Amino acid sequence: MISDRLIEKLRHEFLEATDDDLDAIEEIANLRLKNELEPKQALEEIVRKIHSIKGTSASVGFPIISTIAHRLEDFLDGITDLNEAIISGLGKYCDKMREIVAEGKEPPHANTAQLLRALPLRHTSHDFEVDVLDVEVLLVTPSKMIAKIVRNELMQCGFRVARASGAMEAFQLAVRSQPDAMIFAQTLDELSGADLARAFKAMTETAARPIGILTSFPIDHPALQGLPDDVVIIRTGRVHFSDDMGDFLAYIQSEFL
Repeated sequence: MISDRLIEKLRHEFLEATDDDLDAIEEIANLRLKNELEPKQALEEIVRKIHSIKGTSASVGFPIISTIAHRLEDFLDGITDLNEAIISGLGKYCDKMREIVAEGKEPPHANTAQLLRALPLRHTSHDFEVDVLDVEVLLVTPSKMIAKIVRNELMQCGFRVARASGAMEAFQLAVRSQPDAMIFAQTLDELSGADLARAFKAMTETAARPIGILTSFPIDHPALQGLPDDVVIIRTGRVHFSDDMGDFLAYIQSEFL
């Protein structure tokens, strides 16, 4: 069994290392802003440090830092350079992690959802203004391509989006960020999207939240039978996706707007 003294030593080392990593991230961003680093090199170094923070923090008792780092990865996903707007958002993520490091302890659980929703949204590809709403959707899919398509649809409606790649991560994020709605890919590593929907619908805390399942299966497929009546099937084929996604977006809007 690991002693309390060793655990405290590991926590202390993590806090010091994370503080150094956050300093390094901001320095790399500043060097890129001054054209002293190439875009690819700057992004690779920053993402590497964020990934390190994410991977270590939960194991030493700082799961909220892991979640913030995860969201920062999403914020940077798909960008090719660091402009002033991206660097400003990056700095806000770093500031929030630095506050927790300085405190040396996790914020109260009751504050985590509000803390996460205050973080900047990732950049979007559309050229028109969107009013950002205080409605968060948890998107669970291992596919970056599907995530990009669905996230864009959600963000064009003004919804905030948090992404998980698997079922276990979905449970963790649902507890920490308390999403208002959820979309699960049917094909996941640990559980199917349908099983995940059944699990969340069985829990009092999440039973009433809108849930959609992304799938290439037809609606009458055996894997989709026995779902709660209010779970929406979003078929990913060209024929059905727009209408099914539109129905789910309308469902969320009817619940929260």
